[in-house]
This record gives sequence, C-alpha cells and structure tokens, in this order.
Amino acid sequence: MILRLLLLVLFVFPTMLAAQAPNIRPYLVQIANGYSAEAKKALPDLLLDYPDDPAVMFLHASLVEEPKRALPLLERIAAAYPKSEWCDDALLRIIYYAIGTKEVERARKMYSQLRDQHGSSDLLPLAYDAMRMTIGAPPPADKPPAVAKPETPTKTDVPVKTDAVVKPVLPYVIQVKSTTNKELADALLSKLKKKRLRARMSESKKGEKITYVVFVGEYATTDDAQRDIPDVRTACKCSPVAIKR
Repeated sequence: MILRLLLLVLFVFPTMLAAQAPNIRPYLVQIANGYSAEAKKALPDLLLDYPDDPAVMFLHASLVEEPKRALPLLERIAAAYPKSEWCDDALLRIIYYAIGTKEVERARKMYSQLRDQHGSSDLLPLAYDAMRMTIGAPPPADKPPAVAKPETPTKTDVPVKTDAVVKPVLPYVIQVKSTTNKELADALLSKLKKKRLRARMSESKKGEKITYVVFVGEYATTDDAQRDIPDVRTACKCSPVAIKR
C-alpha cells in the first residue's frame, strides 16, 4: 500500500504541476512599462517547462522586437489554441499588424475569427475601432449578437432558498492612492484597469470632505498582498501599500 502511494506521488503530482499554466501577466505589465529584463531572464526556463503553452508563446511574441518575427507565434496561438484566454490577445495583435502593413483581407479574416470565437471579449471593440479608423469598418456578421436583457425582479414575501456559495470578502488590499481629487482618482483607476489590474475605488465622507481611495486586488493575508506590490508599483509609478480594509 505504501509503495502504491509513493508511485502515485512520483507520477501524478508532477503531472499536476505541469498542467498549471504559468502566470505571465506581471511580465506583460513590466514590458508595457518599458522594462523587459526580468521577462527575458524568465523566458528560457518557461520555454523549457511549458514549450506548448499559449501563455508562454504570447510572452515570447511580446519580447520579439520585430513584429513580423512575432507573427508566427501569434498565428500559432490563434490556430492551435482557439479556446485559450490568450487567443483573443493574439488575434488583436495580428489585426494591428495587418492594419499597419495595409493587409486588408488578413485584418478582416482575423477580425472575423475574433468576433466568431470570442464575441464577448473586451478586445473586440478595440479591434473594431482600430479597423474603422484605418482600413475601414469590417463587414457586419450574418446576424447581430443577442443582448441579454436584465430581468425584472418579482416581489415576494416568501424567502427564496439558494445553494449558491457566497464568495467571502478578503480583508487585505493594496492601496494605490488616497486623494480628495476625484478626477485624479478616476484617471488612476482607468490607467490601472487598462493594465488589466483588478482596480476599484471607494469613497468615504467626513463632514463636507470626500476622500477617494483607489486600491487593487483582495488578499487573505498581508504577506499575499506584499507579493503583488512590486507589479502594482511598476504599473502605477507610485508607492502602494498593503492595508486591512
């Protein structure tokens, strides 16, 4: 029995580890801010450990300075991993490349794939606007996508039981900015969201004074929050701190 357990640990556990997708988002944030040294240092090991992972392919493409040389990596993601979370990112970059080289048919083909396979992607409006303002708006789909209408709640005096699990609110966050200037807070919030950080804003009123607090994420412990502070600092160019809300 002990031997079977040891064999299970030796063969199954490494497989489970290998199946976990690497987190490349912190590297992408650094690259977007002009710092690529850490990503370049990590890439060789990632390529060895995850040679066929679309996330690693996308990071690799992001580090290739010449867009034309990055194109095969992006096309491979789009063709081989259509259900990956990185497929719509890859398609958007191909569309941008095709717009830049005035390859109208390629841009339209990739846009159609993005629309058909990732119709709810936040990147779809970006692709549409980019084409509309350069090579012309893409042709419409065969039929308009369905828009979900909000349901009107029905009033009832009978409490409804549900088995839904309520996600607990974690106590710690990373505070990015506390200010009485709402325009400044709104601009910072928009900036962080564009960098794909889970940023939010809260308000507190004391007398006639309103304070706006911009914060990122939620964490179970202060140590968990501390681990993400370097990435947030890079994104906001500020001095974020972990606090208990």
